[in-house]
Amino acid sequence: MELTSEQKNKIESHIAGYNKWPYKQENIETHREHHQFFKTRLMKEKVNSLTEDEFREIYKKLWASNIWSNKDWYIDNKLINPNGLLKIKQELNKLLYGEEEISIRFDDFKRNIKGFGPSSISEILHFVFPDKYCLWNNKPKTVLPYLGIDILPAKLFKYNLQTGSEYQLCINVLGVIKDELMNYGFENPDFIDLDCFLWYIFADVDFDEEEQDDDEPEVKEKKPKVSLSIESHEDAEEILLKLGKMLGYLPYLNITDRSKINDKKLLNEILGDIPDCFGERDKSSAKNIDVIWFDADENPKICLEVEHSTNVNSGLQRLSQLKHFDVRFIILAEEDKRNKFESEMTKFPYRTMKEKFRFISYEEILDLYETVTSYKQIMNKLFGEE
Repeated sequence: MELTSEQKNKIESHIAGYNKWPYKQENIETHREHHQFFKTRLMKEKVNSLTEDEFREIYKKLWASNIWSNKDWYIDNKLINPNGLLKIKQELNKLLYGEEEISIRFDDFKRNIKGFGPSSISEILHFVFPDKYCLWNNKPKTVLPYLGIDILPAKLFKYNLQTGSEYQLCINVLGVIKDELMNYGFENPDFIDLDCFLWYIFADVDFDEEEQDDDEPEVKEKKPKVSLSIESHEDAEEILLKLGKMLGYLPYLNITDRSKINDKKLLNEILGDIPDCFGERDKSSAKNIDVIWFDADENPKICLEVEHSTNVNSGLQRLSQLKHFDVRFIILAEEDKRNKFESEMTKFPYRTMKEKFRFISYEEILDLYETVTSYKQIMNKLFGEE
């Protein structure tokens, strides 16, 4: 495989911008830290002796696992219980250190271990051996058509890769681009260097505005377009209730706001009252929180406060009343309130429990909602899973 002069020129046109990118070093360091984590935890002499806690840590560290808010539930019910930890370790060892071609090892692992998708498999391979294996996710799927590199089958840009032979083809094509980087000051680049470069292009180019050339692939995946919007406190709560359901939680909405929700069918599908996991005093506090996501055993996992027309302090105060529970606290608001949130996190008492809190913007929650909705639709179409 060889790049055309047009493709090389397109790559070269982004080199100067990448070198000046303010987030370049931070992005590289993040990738290298990810590499060190997986390389160390999945060394050949360690794989077969992984404990359940170590395996949990490894899976939770995968970027591909971030689609699951309740990762422990997924690990228990979709990975360990169906496969068994011993089998997972044996197949991981074969995937990483077997003697067969990677296409065969990829297919064997995907067939023998339930619950690991192609994105997770490629991420493990990539970050244990970044010199040999590429990362295949939304970034190369979006950037390659923009660069005019149309060597891969169009279906790989519309859907995820499914077979080891497809993954090998991705390695080959991305490997050509990786090698091309040597002409622009990259010293012995590996697939991490390439991924960071593609990340820059993905972040820098407005793909919604980019015109598609006649000779680009017919299928071109773009950044998700948000068709929904949050115009009110109730809009945000409705999104959280629907998203919680899709992610496998049992959502609760505080009683005061229920009359303001237009989707009455949705109200009939959520928890009617706070479960008995709380004592009377804590139950009174929990009832005032906008939305709570409970797991299948009705244990609280994520408490969410919407700050639409109010400042973040009121939400922080309500959430902190449940600080003694093993839960995550989320402030959901417009992006312009993030600085206020971060400022409050430096103050007492929030700095003492800072690890429990997260700020999520409206844009971020809508992106997650549309991603999960799309995932559910594809799963239903292909496998009949609701």
